[in-house]
Amino acid sequence: MRSAPPRTSRTAFRRSGLVWIGAAVATAAVVLGVALFHGGPSAEEPQGLPASASVAEVLAVGPGDTVTTFEGEPVTGAEVLRAAESVRAEVISTFTRYGTPLGPGFWERPHGGVTPRHRLRERAVGAAVLDKARRVWAREAGLLTDVSEQGFQRELAQENGERAAAAAGGRPLPGVPSYDEHTYARVRAAELDSALSKIYAGGLDLSEARLREQYRIMAGQGGPPFEKARDNVRQALVLREYRTALGTRAGYPGIHVHGGLDTDTHR
Repeated sequence: MRSAPPRTSRTAFRRSGLVWIGAAVATAAVVLGVALFHGGPSAEEPQGLPASASVAEVLAVGPGDTVTTFEGEPVTGAEVLRAAESVRAEVISTFTRYGTPLGPGFWERPHGGVTPRHRLRERAVGAAVLDKARRVWAREAGLLTDVSEQGFQRELAQENGERAAAAAGGRPLPGVPSYDEHTYARVRAAELDSALSKIYAGGLDLSEARLREQYRIMAGQGGPPFEKARDNVRQALVLREYRTALGTRAGYPGIHVHGGLDTDTHR
């Protein structure tokens, strides 16, 4: 049977405990006094997420969520979040120029009645719908068979698989060894725009008079002779008309997303 600790040890322990408790109480009293002196936490203290928060946190949407639809095709959270990553820095830059602090509460501080969160949501959904409109158009033109997010991911995996196989065989393809989804989305969109604009050109007025008028708009004073610039003028005109048609088809930028990112029907 163990003997009880010496009384002096117990007394010392108790005293040290009382000293610690007394110090804690005193500290709490000081903190409480400071809070009372200053009237407690201010209602103006910033709340919410800082500018460094991820787009998923800001938009509170999951990759598998259906955010809206375009011509019956779902526009998923994954597509909106990918688009949000592409415009996030621009939205932050815009609001910092307005003087919005980057710390907590950044995304909910309004300027001119609009918060950074609302602007990010609006831009991201608009860009995601625009890309869906592009892919639907490409399917109609026979350039794609699957316009879904799963289809996009399969395209990406196939592209990277081909690049890996080519590199392993000593015949690497031009460009990067593999794509991340953000870079591939930009590359794929540019490829589809190029192909669709060429198809769309078949129905445009590309007469000599139209090209010369476009040349006058583009060249200004001191431009190259029309004969040397003809091909560039034609290409610029076709691309402008195609982009206008794509934007009209998508309803972009006039896409309205009310409230949060709840399921809504765009078309």
